[in-house]
Amino acid sequence: MHTLSSKERLTRLFEKKDIDRVPIWLLFPYHPIGCYVDVYRIPCYKPVLDAVERYGVDIFDRRNFDTGFCFSVSKEIEKTREIIDRGSEVVIRDRIKYKDVVLEQEKIIKNGRSKITRPFVREIDDLEKILSLPYEPPRPEVNWFFKEKEELGDRGLMMVDIGDPLGVLFHLCNIEQFCIWTLEEREKLTHFLDVIYERVLDMYRYLLENDVGPVYFIVGAEFAGPPIVSPDHFNELCARYVKGIVDLIRSYGMWSIVHYHGNLKRILDGIRYINPDGLHTVEAPPVGDCTLTEARRALGDMILIGNIQYDDLADLEESEVRELTKKILEEGMTGRFILSPTAGPYQECISEKMQRNYIAFIETGIKFGKF
Repeated sequence: MHTLSSKERLTRLFEKKDIDRVPIWLLFPYHPIGCYVDVYRIPCYKPVLDAVERYGVDIFDRRNFDTGFCFSVSKEIEKTREIIDRGSEVVIRDRIKYKDVVLEQEKIIKNGRSKITRPFVREIDDLEKILSLPYEPPRPEVNWFFKEKEELGDRGLMMVDIGDPLGVLFHLCNIEQFCIWTLEEREKLTHFLDVIYERVLDMYRYLLENDVGPVYFIVGAEFAGPPIVSPDHFNELCARYVKGIVDLIRSYGMWSIVHYHGNLKRILDGIRYINPDGLHTVEAPPVGDCTLTEARRALGDMILIGNIQYDDLADLEESEVRELTKKILEEGMTGRFILSPTAGPYQECISEKMQRNYIAFIETGIKFGKF
């Protein structure tokens, strides 16, 4: 087979057609996005980007849309933000107000990582306060998306990330409180999720009707699995909603990837029920609890995406990265597969060692990922 462009390769992979080699996805978006550093503007990433260009590494250009507060953009809701730069850290204080309802959040950003120190929802009944706020469905402008799609060209496929209902809930809460509520207040949680699900589904439908796609990256499922939540509750808190989203995406002829970090083995039945086109990322022990072989056995020919750890790219020797990548390919290529790190890029500066390891990862994927 002749060498395919990244766009052709990824498209044919989703269409279950033959491809020339395993796609390689570094998680580097082509256009800037808040969850990652802008690698194209940081000099230390240039050697890696040169290799991306040289080898035609595959790109999913992950993009967000403004979905307002809990998928409502009502102008009746007053939103204010205070930003305090303390030098070593930045404090962001957000305030939501409507009539006598006031909700506040404080977030600290330090060394590229963010931590919520005071969540919007501190009592379970705060969820009802949120549902009492005026609802106006988001209708963001989409022309910019198609302009960026043209700029991406044959380098890959556009990817949309607007989340799922559980992701909305999880980021409103303190993690410890969230875990307790999944045991003691599940009825109130599911009522909130039911309402948010309808809003989320409406937003997906709006984007799909406007031909925004073709890949949707769905984040949130990992908050409904162990050790955060008992796997017994995965279907109730997550799978039934995400399946509806995945089915809607598929009905428009587009594709979905569910994102899941951590312990996967005990919720594989739930992933199979959701039935997305792909699953990112399958984390083997000791970080996770599921190998690619185990995931393949449970999920069949679903596209598996992974699974070298970001820290391994930072810390291992180049020879170790090459050997590990070969083993990953041997496991992954038993079915449809995308070779990828589990996370990143979130560091403003990476070492020369990590530069070499990224390149070794790419070169090994090119050499041993051919069909």
